[in-house]
Amino acid sequence: MSAAPMLAAPGANLTEERDPFVTVLLAVRNEERHICAALDAVRAQDWPRDRMEILVADGCSTDATRSLVERVAARDPRVRLIDNPDRFVAQGLNRALAASRGDVIVRVDGHCRVPSGYVRAGVEALRSDTLACAGGPVRALGETFVARAIALAMSTPFGVGGASFRWSREACDVDHLPFGVWPRAVFEQLGGFDEALVRNQDDEFSDRLRRSGGRIRLLPGQLVDYWSRGTLAGLWRQYFGYGFWKVRVIRKRGGWPSSPRHLVPAAFVLGMAAGPAFAALAHTWLAGLAVPAAYATFLAAATGITWVSRADSAAAMLPVALPVMHTAYGVGFLRALFVTERLVSRVPVVPAVSGERLEVAA
Repeated sequence: MSAAPMLAAPGANLTEERDPFVTVLLAVRNEERHICAALDAVRAQDWPRDRMEILVADGCSTDATRSLVERVAARDPRVRLIDNPDRFVAQGLNRALAASRGDVIVRVDGHCRVPSGYVRAGVEALRSDTLACAGGPVRALGETFVARAIALAMSTPFGVGGASFRWSREACDVDHLPFGVWPRAVFEQLGGFDEALVRNQDDEFSDRLRRSGGRIRLLPGQLVDYWSRGTLAGLWRQYFGYGFWKVRVIRKRGGWPSSPRHLVPAAFVLGMAAGPAFAALAHTWLAGLAVPAAYATFLAAATGITWVSRADSAAAMLPVALPVMHTAYGVGFLRALFVTERLVSRVPVVPAVSGERLEVAA
């Protein structure tokens, strides 16, 4: 594993004497349904108007996203549209970073909504502690019954394990935040987002930051609303991509995952597939049911606990949504193990689906 450079006092210039200039970055594609709400939330920040800019890197949207951003920019000079011909998140964020002027960098997505105090809370956290990043937890929302079930699956340890930014509501250090607030010095010292990653580029950056000695702080009072996928097919594509590109992140950091939880879905898929082999070795078909039976028990417990704790009837779909998430991630992970770095670098930088939006890491 290559040694990461150690961060040197990233927030040292964020004094109390004046409000630092803030740049909010959005890398978007085909977000016509939510982009106006996302921009309105950023524009409504409790922060001096003359001390903030909002840069939207559009990845060749085929819907009305671009025109909607241009309409907002015509009313608010803080908003600026940037072309992202490469289409994907890392390239868009890096293009926006190169054009930014901020002493503080904030990342927001086109399908999320940040609270009005998000920028101020992040800046104050960076000033008051030895932090390299701060930000709020994600509150997944769904607009339909299926989307609500997907949101529930993405908002519980039963679905995402130790990805605490999706379910924790306590102030604590975490291994990753998708919508971070960083001192600019972090990017000056560590570089930008890895453009070899179609997904998980924010996760990789967080890993690079922590290996450089940086701390990432969860601010529980700054909940970020995030609209989840609306179909199980979309959920499968999303989590297959997370699993596939996670292998690229692991290879980059020397072959070891940052957390054992990243290996669990692949182990689950292998365990389910090995059922007939278990049965043959044990000379009884019951042995082949061990993993499926354990997982069925897990699903029953997850459904019951989530239904009671969240009081949402959409929890009835967790026995479908959770296996989609876990299996897709595991299959994507295993698929990537058989793809060499040379082949990964040749993966075309085009969306898997023409209307696919850009996503944050799991």
